[in-house]
Amino acid sequence: MFGGGEILCQTNRLLAQRYISIAGKRVILPRMEKIYELGETAVVVAWPSVIEVAHLRAISGLKAALLRYPFPGMCEMVPAYATLTIFFDPAHLPAHWDNPAADIGAYITQLLDKMGDNALPAGNTVTIPVCYDDAFGPDLEAVAALHQCSKSEVVERHTARDYTVFMVGFLPGFAYLGGLDRRIATPRRSSPRLQVAAGSVGIAGEQTGIYPLDAPGGWQIIGRTPLPVYRPGAAQTPFLLKTGDTVRFYPISKTAFDQIKPDPAATTPPNQRQLSPAAEVIRSGPLATLQDLGRPGYRAYGVPVSGALDEPAHRLANALVGNAPQAATIECTMGGLVITFFTNAVLAVTGGGAALVNQRPVEHERVIQLQKNDVLTIEFHPRGMRTYIAVRGGWDAPDQMGSKSPCRNAQLGDILQKGSTLHIGRAENGPIRPLLRSFFPFADEKKNVFRVIPGPEFERLTSEGQREFYQQTYTIGHRSDRMGSRLDSAPLDLSDQSELLSTAVTPGTLQRTPDGQLILLLNDCQTTGGYPRVGQMAAVDLPRLAQLPPGATVQFAPITSQRARFLWLQQQKRYELFD
Repeated sequence: MFGGGEILCQTNRLLAQRYISIAGKRVILPRMEKIYELGETAVVVAWPSVIEVAHLRAISGLKAALLRYPFPGMCEMVPAYATLTIFFDPAHLPAHWDNPAADIGAYITQLLDKMGDNALPAGNTVTIPVCYDDAFGPDLEAVAALHQCSKSEVVERHTARDYTVFMVGFLPGFAYLGGLDRRIATPRRSSPRLQVAAGSVGIAGEQTGIYPLDAPGGWQIIGRTPLPVYRPGAAQTPFLLKTGDTVRFYPISKTAFDQIKPDPAATTPPNQRQLSPAAEVIRSGPLATLQDLGRPGYRAYGVPVSGALDEPAHRLANALVGNAPQAATIECTMGGLVITFFTNAVLAVTGGGAALVNQRPVEHERVIQLQKNDVLTIEFHPRGMRTYIAVRGGWDAPDQMGSKSPCRNAQLGDILQKGSTLHIGRAENGPIRPLLRSFFPFADEKKNVFRVIPGPEFERLTSEGQREFYQQTYTIGHRSDRMGSRLDSAPLDLSDQSELLSTAVTPGTLQRTPDGQLILLLNDCQTTGGYPRVGQMAAVDLPRLAQLPPGATVQFAPITSQRARFLWLQQQKRYELFD
């Protein structure tokens, strides 16, 4: 039991043998092993940690049943090799549910009893052309040499199988395909490439997959497909593959590759904004982006949630000028932002930085009336590294997958740069509330102490490592960003070195890297990972940590998942004062 939320499936009906109908045949499903909590807002249903098609069937069957009969408060699900992670909103769970792992487990038991051996929905069969030309398969010769065969034999073996999509993660639309012929199974490269081209087809161990975007990677690249597997600007579904699909590769020539490859201009969505620019960025500083409350609902496809890192500051800025909470604000990191306005505007500035209008300081958490040609400057201030700027009407930008928040790893949205024009939306506004105060002050006697729930793999740490986890001091590393904060400290040793299968992670997850250091995942983090999840920071503490600059020191204090969820619910009630 960790954090007060694990249920072993040994004494209840979840252990019962279950069946499902596939192609008219009654197929045995493997037994679930346990259900455990991942922070305040998710539970993980786990099967034995092996990669098997039987697990995929069980996971897909449970996912289909929950999509058909969701429990109150259920938000989205992330399937992985041997787990199904179910995200929920604690504020909308049934009132009598006080232990999500047990209560959701009981609901699943009743649901599976009700579903019986109903047919499992079939995935799609997708045929994908691949050019195995040397220009596209730089590792093809090395793979052939390792297995003492010709390059053509590698291609024949790679195209002779049907592959199953076990999970999607790492990058948006990156499908992990199982079923590779063991005669061409090849370890990852010892030195990953800094850039792998989108469409590259690779091998890693007994898996094969397609890179959906240009990205660093260590898979052995043997070819490339001209088909886009991820189209962030697509009007309909931007993903070619999903969990449960069957994939078949077939070889094509370089000439056929060039003929099939789509015109990049045809896949770029037109800019349909009709509003005149209201402002222009004169200087952007280290990082400035538009942020709203993010894009939940796409984690199963590997798309990060994103959104404002300091949600209370974002909400307060919007509330001051009468905007809805989802309206976009500007998130400015470490100051350095200068904006000139072409029209009158009503603004509010919250968070960490110092604000000046025409070089004169203006008060934080107040409504600011700007006139045409006024210049707003945001400078760094020691109280916090992130500043939020709301404008009445909301900053306008195209919605992509339901959000204006950019995400570089998903090729969604744009980062503000010198010369970027800003537009003000036409959303209906509530009243301006100039005297509203923050209910989440920076001042805190223990502002550098953060509450952490022991994670699912906490017990993989040695007994000394478990003690040091909560006793030592960590320093925020200089390579921290919106994906995660690197926490430098004395290495934490593992007692269990066995490899983990990738499973869901979420903002607040603390992963232990192979060198013994910790990474705290933030809003732009990947949706799945294979490092041990040794902790989960309380969600109410994440905004405070997001305001700490590199070099700041932090410590952890233990908290149960029940207490962290209570604090999360209290925070949601405070938000109601803003909305």
